[in-house]
Amino acid sequence: MVEYQVMLNSSAVAQQIARGLVSSGVTEVVIAPGSRSAPLIYALAPLAEAGVIRTHVRIDERGAGFLALGLARGLRSRQVGAATAASAAVGGAVALVTTSGSAVANLHPAVLEASYGHIPLVAITADRPARLRGTGANQTIDDQSQVLSDVRARVDVPAGSADAHHLLAEAVAHSLGTGTGEAGPVQFNVQFDVPLVPTVTELAEWKATVQTVAARGANEASTSAFSGLNSGNARDGAGNTPDAARSTSVRIFPGTVIVAGDAGGHSAQALKSLAESYSIPVLAEPSSPLTSELRNSPTAVPAHARVLSEREDLRTAIRSVIVHGKPTLTRPVATLLADSEVLVQRLPDDVDAVPLSVSLSAADGTGASASNGDGVLDGDSASNGDSVGDGATATAGDRYSHAGEDTTWRDEWVSAGEAIVAASRREREVESKPSTARAVTEHLAGRSINLFAASSNTIRYLSEATDVRACIHASRGLAGIDGLISTATGLSLALEEQVVLVIGDVAMLHDVGGLLTPSAEEGGNVLIVVLNDDGGAIFSGLEHSQDHVAPYLERYFTVPHGRGFSDLATAYGWEYSRVGLHDGTSLLDDFIAEFEQAVVSVDDGMETDSPKTKTRGRRIIEVNLT
Repeated sequence: MVEYQVMLNSSAVAQQIARGLVSSGVTEVVIAPGSRSAPLIYALAPLAEAGVIRTHVRIDERGAGFLALGLARGLRSRQVGAATAASAAVGGAVALVTTSGSAVANLHPAVLEASYGHIPLVAITADRPARLRGTGANQTIDDQSQVLSDVRARVDVPAGSADAHHLLAEAVAHSLGTGTGEAGPVQFNVQFDVPLVPTVTELAEWKATVQTVAARGANEASTSAFSGLNSGNARDGAGNTPDAARSTSVRIFPGTVIVAGDAGGHSAQALKSLAESYSIPVLAEPSSPLTSELRNSPTAVPAHARVLSEREDLRTAIRSVIVHGKPTLTRPVATLLADSEVLVQRLPDDVDAVPLSVSLSAADGTGASASNGDGVLDGDSASNGDSVGDGATATAGDRYSHAGEDTTWRDEWVSAGEAIVAASRREREVESKPSTARAVTEHLAGRSINLFAASSNTIRYLSEATDVRACIHASRGLAGIDGLISTATGLSLALEEQVVLVIGDVAMLHDVGGLLTPSAEEGGNVLIVVLNDDGGAIFSGLEHSQDHVAPYLERYFTVPHGRGFSDLATAYGWEYSRVGLHDGTSLLDDFIAEFEQAVVSVDDGMETDSPKTKTRGRRIIEVNLT
């Protein structure tokens, strides 16, 4: 018996992929122009015209990748208040479309950040047919599906495949971390053969299909009908598999601390309740959700990295560390997590989406755990302020000196941090030339804004800020300094709010292309505060400034460039203002005056100066520190 395989033309394959995106809940697609990916354009553009999805076009694939990264972070941040874990998963992934060849390789920096930052991206990379591989054909990589490393899954779809829809839905599920809890990027490589353009009839029929579905409304029934699948299969394929099967647990010992890093936009209400219920010191980095969630809580330890370095008695008393997110900012924390004598318990980034069970252990390893649910914590109970593990605490009694009523362990940590902060403030008051970069950054942290902090010195200044009212975002997967303008732009587009990006001059120069928004595209509402000290000042504070290697510092590390940003702002269509050092004038006061004219506060329940707005604006404030 002869079996015949159904072969579709490229336009039909692309339409299957578009169906898969919609049925999987993907609503944001970033596109970099290219000919080989043209079938995808003709399939996606009608969906955007009908309001089913939103497309964003960027000329440069590298910038497009980081824009998608920012969009995905923003979507997740908007879903923090979702009622259920399932609803929080829908639409969290962002799709990214490129043509073949080196265009794919230009996605790699953003894909790496997404992988290590657990951000869901679906890179749909168009490719030539397999028969052209190894022939030297133009823009043809021999195995393009292997170009992007550190992906959760990779798929190579043959030309004419009739399975693209189902394969795409599976790829989105992998990106969302379905079944694993670890979101990240996937590469969906699809081979397109000629013709790359649909016929007049094919395009008209596709538009009619899209309009019919769009007219029914953006609901589960319509997207399922559009996909040709039943409601359950379509949603399960999208990564909406019930998370009830997932759970996590922690054991609390005497000498337990919580270390929290960036969680890619996830909330951590469950961890907040855990810390407050058991009086556990929290060592949270600036972009951790716990930084804002514990702003008025007695469990947050200020200047925690310095406490680890300067208070050996407290550091050596740590027996267990509960880790949330990706703490990468300081060496003392890295050293703590690498200590073989310390038990490290890692929680998933989406800790609020799964039940968290709590058990208590005494110094000898014995202890109690809740078997009747009293010690189980989930996102809903945390957000409602319910107590956690009351039964376990009562059973354990006074053996757990740091839990429940006894706050000695927590208070020692907080007091140590407060003492260090107070001493630092006294030192700054007597400095003849205080760090204006630090002062500007701390001023921004004290505002009710969406603050995107660049890597290097900027995020480190925030780690010692005590009055943090801003909602802080950062790329901490690999903590690189590239693509930050594009990422902040994507974040603003997803949040539909203003984002303030505070960035150094070197990081700014790394992503100059991110300043370019094509004429027909939305550029978001982004205010860039660039701290220009003419080079990589962070190296001056590292070991590279030692006397015997100091002669190499300037040329090979700090690399002064002597450039300002006025002309760049003009060239890319951004408003521009500058503040600098002047006799008799405070640079910080000048900056605040400029900032007040450009900032839009966020209406997030905190005290704000003005309500949230969706107005679009792009402005650069250059703070000249030289």
